[in-house]
Amino acid sequence: MPLSGTILEDMVAEAFKKRGYIVFTRRNHCDVLAVKSDMSLAYLVECKDYALSHKQQVLAVRELNRNYTHALELLIQQRLCPEKILKVLVARGFAYHARGILQYTPEKFIQHISS
Repeated sequence: MPLSGTILEDMVAEAFKKRGYIVFTRRNHCDVLAVKSDMSLAYLVECKDYALSHKQQVLAVRELNRNYTHALELLIQQRLCPEKILKVLVARGFAYHARGILQYTPEKFIQHISS
């Protein structure tokens, strides 16, 4: 059963909160921005609760890359400076593997965060 995008974003955010991350949800154009409390790592997550066609995936990757700048602005405003920011695309399916972006299905990403 498909979830709405906001429910998926909330599930991802909640999984990060349980692991002690500082989480921003739907702020500054970013679906989820989670920063590890020791500032070693941050995740910028774009959530799509459907399988992506090639065109949809190209647009999602473009949106994720554009949101990277918005995420940096948010981190500066909050005086947070993680060493590394990982870009993650969460969707039901992918047409191809985008370079430089981690790609997960919602279930696998929640499992990844929780492990």
